[in-house]
Amino acid sequence: MKGIQQFNIEGFQRQIRSAPVPVIVHFWAPWCSLCHLIDPLLDQLEQSLPQQLQILRVNADENFALSRHFQLTSLPTLLFFDRGELVQRFEPGCVRGDFRQALQQLLVHLFPSRLPAESHRF
Repeated sequence: MKGIQQFNIEGFQRQIRSAPVPVIVHFWAPWCSLCHLIDPLLDQLEQSLPQQLQILRVNADENFALSRHFQLTSLPTLLFFDRGELVQRFEPGCVRGDFRQALQQLLVHLFPSRLPAESHRF
């Protein structure tokens, strides 16, 4: 897993607010098998949209204050931020069917004007 971050709440909020593009925060844990399964998809998404989207990976076990702050109930949990504001919460474990398709639809819905049309597929 690349790009793993350690944050306190203030540092996290500063990082999210200063991002010039939408941010997906992937809360994960080393023991979470689904977290490891979706990580290659997030890597692919990050590579296909390097200037339009940022992905932060946060170990929920090592960042308990953030986990509690966002009231995580399951892992993985993806939080979508735009212009520093939380706009969507996504728990892949609750998705029935194709996770990739669900994530694509969510991105198109959340950020239609921020992502170029050709980037809607990854």
